[in-house]
Amino acid sequence: MNDNVGRDIEGDARHVDRGVARRHAFLLAAREVFLEQGYEEASVNDVVRRAGGSLATLYAQFGNKEGLFLAVAQDQHERFVQAITPECVDHLKLEDGLQAIGERYLAALLTRDNLAFFRIIVGEGRKFPQLLQRYMATGADKVRAVVVDFLKSHATQVENPDMVASYFLELMRSRHQYRALSDENYVLSDKDLAQHVRTGVRFFLNGALPR
Repeated sequence: MNDNVGRDIEGDARHVDRGVARRHAFLLAAREVFLEQGYEEASVNDVVRRAGGSLATLYAQFGNKEGLFLAVAQDQHERFVQAITPECVDHLKLEDGLQAIGERYLAALLTRDNLAFFRIIVGEGRKFPQLLQRYMATGADKVRAVVVDFLKSHATQVENPDMVASYFLELMRSRHQYRALSDENYVLSDKDLAQHVRTGVRFFLNGALPR
């Protein structure tokens, strides 16, 4: 390979790496700022101060404050899906696997950051109706897919996994997310969370298993 070409490729790679790192830094800083201040009060200047770099670079990558918010929303959603997905439950018995999924799901719902971001998304729903719809719809679809895939691995036991997965998630969510959204001091202990999920799993299986 020509030395000049090799140096150009290495230079391009370093430029791409720096660009990816800068975007990541902006997303992390923006996530903090939006969670602390909400959308309206958030300042892109605060984001730049926390992340480093320049305002020009931020605008080049995200367009404007709205574009940055949409990117943070997507990143937050991906974090949530990753958080609720157990590494592997296919080897577990049906009840044990649902217990693992249910505990991860509810625990992720009740984290401070996810609750705060949910409030922001709902609060800004009139400003970003498509974002709200996409966040709710695609988020629900990806979360439900985790349950559906596990149920399908036990297809001989559960009828119509695609339909009943939504019922399972609603049983897990129950009253706890709504209470936590309305009361910042609401805390569900690990023991109570596990017991709630265990009761919900048994109730779910009582209706989902063929008779």
